[in-house]
Amino acid sequence: MPESPIADFPRHTPRPAAAALALGGLRVVDFTRFLAGPWCTQTLADLGAEVIKIEKPGTGDETRAYSPPEIAGQSPYFLGFNRNKRSIVLDLTTQSGADVARDLVRGADVLVENFAPNMMKRFGLDYESVKADNPRLIYCSVSGWGSTSSLAEQPGFDSVFQAESGFASLTGDPDRLPMRTGTPIIDITAAMNATIAVLAALAAREKTGEGQHVEVALYDTAITLLAYFSMNYLASGVDPVRRGNTAPIATPLGMFETSEGGAIYVSCSTQRTWEKFAVGVLERPDLVSDPRYRTNRDRNANQDELMAMIADIIRTGTRDNWMEKIHRQKVPAGAVRSIGEALHSKAAMERRLVTLAADSSGALIPMIASPFHMSATPVADPRPAPPLGRDLDDVLSGELGYTLDRIASLAAAGAFGRAV
Repeated sequence: MPESPIADFPRHTPRPAAAALALGGLRVVDFTRFLAGPWCTQTLADLGAEVIKIEKPGTGDETRAYSPPEIAGQSPYFLGFNRNKRSIVLDLTTQSGADVARDLVRGADVLVENFAPNMMKRFGLDYESVKADNPRLIYCSVSGWGSTSSLAEQPGFDSVFQAESGFASLTGDPDRLPMRTGTPIIDITAAMNATIAVLAALAAREKTGEGQHVEVALYDTAITLLAYFSMNYLASGVDPVRRGNTAPIATPLGMFETSEGGAIYVSCSTQRTWEKFAVGVLERPDLVSDPRYRTNRDRNANQDELMAMIADIIRTGTRDNWMEKIHRQKVPAGAVRSIGEALHSKAAMERRLVTLAADSSGALIPMIASPFHMSATPVADPRPAPPLGRDLDDVLSGELGYTLDRIASLAAAGAFGRAV
């Protein structure tokens, strides 16, 4: 790995100049902060929408202060979820600031917010207050507990919902406390759900001509992420138990340590992959014919014994050597990598999952690529997240047509905070 963690990543290759953008021409007014909301609006921006992020004067999105570490003096957390956006500052607690926001919303296609309940209503920016001026508006609220919950006023972040939903109860070893996932999976999936809801509402608007209010709650998202575990409980009345790196549905499925301390994760969920793994990778055809391991039901019944045997075999070779054999046999398995190893891996480099783009100061900023690959409407070229309030004048004069005198009057009234 290079001395600088970004030294060997390539510059971003621009998209074809003549290619259309899937959401080109759509305007999104972004009242979000932290993770779930900004991830949603960043996805809309990647797809070509113009996203105007409204931030608090002076501090902006709270995640701007989430450092160290830093990239070109900026928070990596903020940079990771706010690319391709424009930033303006408005003090929504002032009448003048709220009036500017309403002017922006009046001409918008989409509004996304993840404020605490009733906060947008205090600003006069709730759906009921703005839909009369813009009946085609798609208004998306990303909330914690959902507006109809008795807990709606309670704060909550990803780990809270992993705990409350039962999601954490599935993670970890059975003889230890439940664990949250390392990555904030509820926030991320809620953002994806919000994006899907916005796109569905936009499609519906094409048919009806009308906008609507959509809500995505982190709690609801966490419950739906239980997937087949919730259905198994509803069928049996029995709570699932934590299985660590194994699973009750298939064997062998788990993590194995190699001779040099590395590890591999094997996921043989079909008879064919088990046979290829046993014969072609482990070179133990006797395991396939052994009546204890012949079928998946047999292997599940003798899981502890088989997993221990496989662990002893895997411990005799290096991770790279095992992976070479695994790839040759096309067995579903992977090297257990650190974040750094994964980002610098051959596969990540081939997919150009990290590229560099210059920010407004000329500093090269690394960015994780959008996962969307679209032949006719490729995603927008990545622009690093903007400095706080950088686009205020351009948005006010260019998008809203405000005169210099009006902007000065708004500034004097505190619309942009005391410092403006």
